[in-house]
Parts: sequence; structure tokens; C-alpha cells
Amino acid sequence: MKFILKEEPYIQSYREDLEELSQVLKAFGYTVAPYEDPALSSFKNLLPEARQNVASTLNAYVGALKAELETGTYKIDRFVVQFLFRIGQAPSSDLSDLLKGEQFIQIYNRDNLQIFRSLACYERCSFTLEQLTSRTWIELWDRDIMFNMTFSKMAQNMRSVMKFCALKFDFPSHVVTEIDSSMRYSFRYKLKTVCGLTRQNQIQAALLIEEWKF
Repeated sequence: MKFILKEEPYIQSYREDLEELSQVLKAFGYTVAPYEDPALSSFKNLLPEARQNVASTLNAYVGALKAELETGTYKIDRFVVQFLFRIGQAPSSDLSDLLKGEQFIQIYNRDNLQIFRSLACYERCSFTLEQLTSRTWIELWDRDIMFNMTFSKMAQNMRSVMKFCALKFDFPSHVVTEIDSSMRYSFRYKLKTVCGLTRQNQIQAALLIEEWKF
């Protein structure tokens, strides 16, 4: 007798959210494939707890972006705050001021997986949405090894953050190149500010304010 393993419910919902996000992005003028293979091999390579976290935050991201679409306008600070509320993260009152005039925003969880990106970040992107949400930043972009070491150490140090903080950096810009993407785009990248997002005195995620030039 052949046994057929049933997919966990969140895998199906994750696949559907990828497909819906691809359509919502199209309405904003961005063409981004949801995945290469509906089997979702990158996503399934994650540990079960990480998969559930990624699936739930993707659902929150899709909901927040749909809300932006329904308003008929796009405001990055409102989009970020809406997303944070949807994942149960109360944003600091200082956050809106930090986001003013910024375009390139990404948020990573404790597993170094991207859970949020602003629309401007899709302007130089040839990854699938599955790749973006299922691979760590080290697996997504190739950069000088010294920058990788510096950013990895910074990510480790952020784990000890106990309350909201905004750390400003003056790293030089450097070239990053997509790994395993369809077009392998390159662009100049500069990290400007990292904000530690905490809940119950524990770091939950890190919000990065960046500068991209291409």
C-alpha cells in the first residue's frame, strides 16, 4: 500500500500567498514570479518552526500591501507600521521619523530571513518570492567577504537588544550581486540604519534602512 503524505496546511496557504502577492505586485507595476516550482523546495528546506513563521509573516505582508493598494496611494511608513501591527509588533513612536524620506526598507527575522521589503526593493530584483522569503540574506546576495563578516557579527550582536533602538552606520557602499536568480542583478548597497524590533524584552526582528544605487 502506498502512503501519500499530506502537506501541512500552512504550506498550501504559503503557496497561495506567494501567488496572491505576485498579483498584488503586478498591480503596483512589478513583475515578480511567485516561485520556480510549486513544490517549494527552498521553503521546505527550512525547519518546521521557521516555515510556520515565514508563512504567517508572509500572510501579514500580503494583507498590509493589499491595504496599501486599496487606499489608492502608497506610503512607506504606513506600510511598515501596518505590517508590524499585523505580526503583533507595536512600532516605536520614533520609527515614523526614521522612515521619512526613505525608500529602501527590509526587515529580517531572528533566522536572518526576510519578512518585509518596501516596493522600491523590487526595482532591482530577479528572485522569486519564494527565494526572497525562504533564503537568508547570505544565500541571496554575494558581496565582499569582509562585509559579510561585519554584517554577520552585527546580526549576532542584535540578538542581545532588549528594547527598541536605532543604530546608525557609516559603512561604505559596496557592490552586491544576486545569487541563483534569473538575471543575477548587481547594484551598489549601503546600510544606513538598523532598528531592533523587540517584544517582551526579546529581539524579534531587525529593520534595515538602506540605500541602493543602480
